[in-house]
Amino acid sequence: MSKIKVKYCGLTTLDDVQSASEAQVDAIGLVFVEKSPRYIKPENAVDLSRAAKLSGIKVVALFADHPVSMVKRVIAAIEPDVLQFHGNESVEYCEQFKMAYWKAVPMLETCDYQTFINQYPNAQAFLLDAYGGNQTGGSGQSFNWFQFPQAISSKLILAGGIHIDNVVAAVAATGAQFIDTSSGIESKPGVKSKAKMLALMTKIKTINSSKNNK
Repeated sequence: MSKIKVKYCGLTTLDDVQSASEAQVDAIGLVFVEKSPRYIKPENAVDLSRAAKLSGIKVVALFADHPVSMVKRVIAAIEPDVLQFHGNESVEYCEQFKMAYWKAVPMLETCDYQTFINQYPNAQAFLLDAYGGNQTGGSGQSFNWFQFPQAISSKLILAGGIHIDNVVAAVAATGAQFIDTSSGIESKPGVKSKAKMLALMTKIKTINSSKNNK
């Protein structure tokens, strides 16, 4: 059985990256959406990206309907491994950067997520998140979980309100192979908790261990 991968999103300090490294996460997300409490300026993200990469952690840069020039500025500054698009970006928009990208799926807005993801045939992965309508990501809200289709489950990332008290149920309900969390590892919006970061990964490792023992 493959182990569940984990991305911690919305990191804003070097201490956050150090905690993510100690937790042994697979990826971190840096948010360049100015209205987010987790927003980080590109120039302030340079050191975080470098530190993450030195720890062997993948760096994901998150955007939502940004001007092309801003995305290019961030790419030049931090050299992310992946771009994550969390708005209404078209497939043409997403692919113009010639980089690996993830597309967020607004699960509060669409029931037919498979038709949605078919619009982005070259996306590396899809983030199923609890946003859409008037709700943005990072709210701590979850959507109605369902079992991911086996044929595409390796490309689906479960997000939206994942925390230590529901992660076991979330994985059991969806079969998710990749978990993304932001508010679930915070002491308050935008402020990461090292204790929660370490505790959630301990729970994930327990799930992985039980999977391997079956």
